[in-house]
Amino acid sequence: MTRRAQRTRRSGTPQWLVYSGVAALALGAVALAVVPILRSRPSAEVVAGAREVVITMGGFEPAHIVEAAGKPITLTIINPDSSFHTDGGGWHQFGSDDLKLDVRIPPQSRKTITLGPLAPGRYAFYCDICCGGRSSPSMQGLLEITG
Repeated sequence: MTRRAQRTRRSGTPQWLVYSGVAALALGAVALAVVPILRSRPSAEVVAGAREVVITMGGFEPAHIVEAAGKPITLTIINPDSSFHTDGGGWHQFGSDDLKLDVRIPPQSRKTITLGPLAPGRYAFYCDICCGGRSSPSMQGLLEITG
């Protein structure tokens, strides 16, 4: 009998089976941690007529919004980032000193706000929670109201 056969016979379980089981457990643990992150989406609040603004680590999309004066403006701010985002914990902000706004959006969620009607002008907005904050060009945007 070979040494390998003797070890297998003594332990009762072949080593390859033990290693396979450990590998399967490790892959299962990784899948349990990763799959919910990959499948997660922002909450499903949908408001008819709202303009969507997505904010991520890369900034606002769109970063320049043009609307007509004289009517309310409804914005749905969407944050698809997860809570595992290391800078700011996945939170984002739609802030504007001009409009006296400080709307904070939790990870993987959305918030809808209605502004105005606003006077014609240019209103700066920003996220000051993460990714360089409001001093970062990608974390700034402009709401332009045309008259």
